[in-house]
Amino acid sequence: MELAHGVKKVITATDVGRLVVTRKILAVLPPVNPGNAISINVFDSLTDRVYVFQLAGRRGRYLKPVLQSQGWKRFVNDKGIAVGDVVWFWEEENPTCQTQYRIAVFKPNLFPGHPDLHGV
Repeated sequence: MELAHGVKKVITATDVGRLVVTRKILAVLPPVNPGNAISINVFDSLTDRVYVFQLAGRRGRYLKPVLQSQGWKRFVNDKGIAVGDVVWFWEEENPTCQTQYRIAVFKPNLFPGHPDLHGV
């Protein structure tokens, strides 16, 4: 798996329940529709399992988008995600020329000094 592209985020206590979407992550996801959640199929890069995340943003000046859904909670539980872990998002074209979204999880304590996790 190549990590030279995509966006990474260190998981916080809030993110375990619902992932706060940064501007960098938002840049690789579909546009947020304030006030309405949209479903996003996200492929786990390790298993190719599809998780359905709900991307929601508030109305008003600050969207404060989040990924919140049973799909996100299932992903957190399946992967044993904890505070300090790193998630990596990216988009890619699949063979039918459609955009698909991918996610990977890294546990820094298992890979100390890994260059892709440096400075996260």
